[in-house]
Amino acid sequence: MKIIRLSLFAVALLTLGLTACSPDDPSNITLAQPEGREALGNYVALGNSLTAGFMDGGLIMNGQMSSYPAQIAGAIGAHDFVQPLIASPGVGSSTPSSPANAAGVLHWDGSAISLLGETPLASVPGLLLAALNPTPYQNLGVPGATTYDVSNALTHADSQSPGNTFFDLILRNPDFGNKTMLEQAIAQGPTLVTLWIGNNDVLGGATGGDPVLGTNVTPPATFSAMFEGIVNALNDGVFDRFGYEPALVVGNIPSITSAPYFVPKALFDSVVGFEYPTDETDVAYVRFPALGIADGSSLASTYTLTTAEVAMVEDVVVGYNTALDTLADTYGFTVVDMNAELAGLDANSRSHFQLLLGGGMTVEQAAAATAFSLDGIHPNSRGYSVAANAFIEGINNELELSGEDIVPDVDEASWDPTYGTSNKGAAVHEPLQGIF
Repeated sequence: MKIIRLSLFAVALLTLGLTACSPDDPSNITLAQPEGREALGNYVALGNSLTAGFMDGGLIMNGQMSSYPAQIAGAIGAHDFVQPLIASPGVGSSTPSSPANAAGVLHWDGSAISLLGETPLASVPGLLLAALNPTPYQNLGVPGATTYDVSNALTHADSQSPGNTFFDLILRNPDFGNKTMLEQAIAQGPTLVTLWIGNNDVLGGATGGDPVLGTNVTPPATFSAMFEGIVNALNDGVFDRFGYEPALVVGNIPSITSAPYFVPKALFDSVVGFEYPTDETDVAYVRFPALGIADGSSLASTYTLTTAEVAMVEDVVVGYNTALDTLADTYGFTVVDMNAELAGLDANSRSHFQLLLGGGMTVEQAAAATAFSLDGIHPNSRGYSVAANAFIEGINNELELSGEDIVPDVDEASWDPTYGTSNKGAAVHEPLQGIF
């Protein structure tokens, strides 16, 4: 629950008794902290790909319209919630057939995971359906964003992961005055903010197969300090400009073992039919793309995670989540336990679509069973509904809503991994290259 504070100017007004002036007196100023359903009036979402609605290895309107912020916006009646919508075939992070093209998202073509299409780089602006929106987007989630990036990145040139052009597509700098994700959120005067960040601070190392604390995995103490800086800047920035603090609901960091991108070694061996050789010993997990190159040769360390590597990453996740709980106690925001939400999904929900097909399900059955998209990291439409409902519960708790004021759960969204087409593109064996 947000702790109400008054600016020095408001305190002076109260001290002088000026609040009793007539309505026509310009000194009759009331600074009201939005409470209850009033705090639903101006919703802004901050985060990374999970906030953006990244699905099937990229951004496309199908996934963006089922992003958890979009589903929350529908539930609270924020029908003017604006997202950086991208038309088909989307903009993805897979490798296109030509460096002159941008890859689209992934789809199931009837026999393999392949690109839905490609777009010449010069034509990508034509896919950006909301690029001319005159104000910052309400969904400011940027695929690939780290905790550092929220307060620091302006474009692809200064993002923590170099060359991340999703910053250009979503922040639209310099047209918006070279403002960070956080600054663009503050400028909108949000009364409600959801924030889900820190996933890439772990995934950056884990998805590369060789996580190293302090190199490609952010230490918990560093994460905690950066996150506290975001909370302070958000509260102070909105308060200084608008006279109130936004209600803040934060998602914590899920275990990497909840995502089907990380395949237990025993399961990997059962799929390929024998104990597969690896360069590393004591391998606990294999990255999903390795199934596409399983030709009998030993898997390099970049495709595997050892027991020690997994333990280190899991310790970091615990450290992040402990830090979030501590900061929540200090600053009065609500933490949504997304770690528990994803870990609590049933086995089919946490399985990869392609493995469910291999287990005998039809395309329709597998699409309805799993909560993850074809990239194995990001939720599908159904999975984003799970996230939306978890955040909605957090919003109801943060704002102490009850009775008719409670924000209702959203209905489970459906996912079509074929995108309504059977056209076959080039098969993709390495669906993700590091943008999460």
